[in-house]
Amino acid sequence: MIKEKKIVGIILSGGKSSRMGTEKGLVAWNGKPLIEYSLECIRGICDQIVISSNKNCYNYLNLPVINDEIKECGPIGGIYSCMKKIKADLYLVISCDVPNVPTQLFTDMIGDIEDADLICPIDDSNRKQPLISVYSANCLSILTSELMDGNYKMMRLLDLLKVKLFQISPNLDYYNSKLLSNANSPDDVASL
Repeated sequence: MIKEKKIVGIILSGGKSSRMGTEKGLVAWNGKPLIEYSLECIRGICDQIVISSNKNCYNYLNLPVINDEIKECGPIGGIYSCMKKIKADLYLVISCDVPNVPTQLFTDMIGDIEDADLICPIDDSNRKQPLISVYSANCLSILTSELMDGNYKMMRLLDLLKVKLFQISPNLDYYNSKLLSNANSPDDVASL
């Protein structure tokens, strides 16, 4: 009998939103706050969902909000804090500002992770997207080491893990040229 994996969704919303000028996850796009698109994307495939944020403005979503255990570390600190607090086999990590990511992308990555530590989408220009990825529980020890050593760069983390890349290309049924686009500024929101 195959053991069912526990899957926890982590919505990253702990950034300063300095380029946006206001709390990024609450910026409206097509009539809804950006964070609600991320929530809808992973809601049906997770056993539990948490928000990584140091703010209480997301309480209206009625989800646990997990503060960074180690402050000023960027997304690596948020992922670490959530993984440490909530035990699971897999963690679906999605930032709060990517409204075009379809659920099927995560479903495909879960099915393809096999024995990798992390499966990460890669776009046509070969850019890795670690903030829209599936992490295995095995990542926690490396995350811990990196944080304790003061290394907060996500791309460095990818070099230390067994990473499988998931190519985003037009041959996917759900392909959209803006599938991985995020919104850091009002202009970015307008171009989504």
